[in-house]
Amino acid sequence: MARIFEQMQIEEQRASAQRPVPSLAAREIARRVLGGNFKEKEMSSGLSRPKPCLGVVLGTGMGGLVDRLEAKQSASFSELGWLPSATATGHAGRLVWGSVENRTMVMLQGRVHAYEGQPAAMLLRGIELFAALGVERVLLTNASGGLTSDLTVGEIVILQDHIDFVRNILPAKHFRTHEIQLYDKSLSSQSVRVAQSAGYLCRSGVYAYCLGPSYETRAEYRMLKILGADVVGMSTVPEVVVARSFGMKVVAASVVTNLADSLNLSEREPVDGEDVCRAAATAADGMWTIVQNLLQGI
Repeated sequence: MARIFEQMQIEEQRASAQRPVPSLAAREIARRVLGGNFKEKEMSSGLSRPKPCLGVVLGTGMGGLVDRLEAKQSASFSELGWLPSATATGHAGRLVWGSVENRTMVMLQGRVHAYEGQPAAMLLRGIELFAALGVERVLLTNASGGLTSDLTVGEIVILQDHIDFVRNILPAKHFRTHEIQLYDKSLSSQSVRVAQSAGYLCRSGVYAYCLGPSYETRAEYRMLKILGADVVGMSTVPEVVVARSFGMKVVAASVVTNLADSLNLSEREPVDGEDVCRAAATAADGMWTIVQNLLQGI
């Protein structure tokens, strides 16, 4: 056992040595935020904030969770500078700082997707800012299409793995990871248990990452199901890889917002962004339970 533990320590040291360093721009924004001044032209307030315990990326329909933070302060991505503006429906594009039961956390109210036309490096800046702020745990949320007939709209799927159909959008060689287990197994399992114990529909599953912005065809839904995916969406996976590259522990939660039952695909109703937002919002209480759990023990 001693030799195994020693080998684990060596591997962790090697991984730490290979981790990327947040850019100067990310560190400058982090310095301003930790100093209490959110906007690009503000002078320092002289405050010294504690580093956040948890970073959360709020996907489609999840933006309302920021209202549950105490003593919150926020700024738009454009006010902060450096972060790209979000254009997708349901993504406000704001950084929100606050606390829950005296534990500090930071949220990105929205994200930029690969299909929005920004350079690939821009997609990763939110996670890079988390790293510069000292975040060690991250919760990535998204809205997804359910691929299996036993899923329910509003159900939360905690990702245990993913299938990446986009590939090759990460811009730098150090934003890579050779890990097989990208999602923190202990925290993910704990998230499922806590949500289920509180009475919310929640399970673990596999996420298929597709480029978008078009929703998948009937044939693509059937293919994804055969390949073992439970849900499908257009985000999150690049953030997972970058967060792990920076050494963060990752939990990802996908809210099922529409169903693609392969037996009834011909009867499937068209889905738009507003439908997705409304369906995702129904899972807000369950998602908040997961947030509170991830703040414990930090």
